[in-house]
Amino acid sequence: MARIPNSQEPVNGFDELQMMTKSIGLLAVLTGIVYLRVIGAESLLALQSDDQGQSVLVLFALLIVAILGLLFAWRQEGVGGFVAALSAVGIGIFAFLSFQENRWFAAFAYSSPFLITGLMFVTCWWRKRL
Repeated sequence: MARIPNSQEPVNGFDELQMMTKSIGLLAVLTGIVYLRVIGAESLLALQSDDQGQSVLVLFALLIVAILGLLFAWRQEGVGGFVAALSAVGIGIFAFLSFQENRWFAAFAYSSPFLITGLMFVTCWWRKRL
């Protein structure tokens, strides 16, 4: 009788969830680079005018940590995904505190690529453990 592969098992060494996660991770890294440019310009302006320079600078640092976490997740899925997801929570909080208009949208827009992708990497790591 023919055996139908379970969606949990990779077929011929190909894991669809892992490939999809890495693809989305690449898009999240590219999105993060665009965010770095936007936040970098705003942090320079905020530091020059002494208007919330600290929180924007922390947001910039958290974006760098989240991007590095996603890049590290390509090798170590659990650690990199956890770092990216944890950084995304911080990004959401600091984006909410830093932006004056559309605070909820800014928090969601800046944190969601890293949170979703980080949790997907953690899920891939967890599935490998089982």
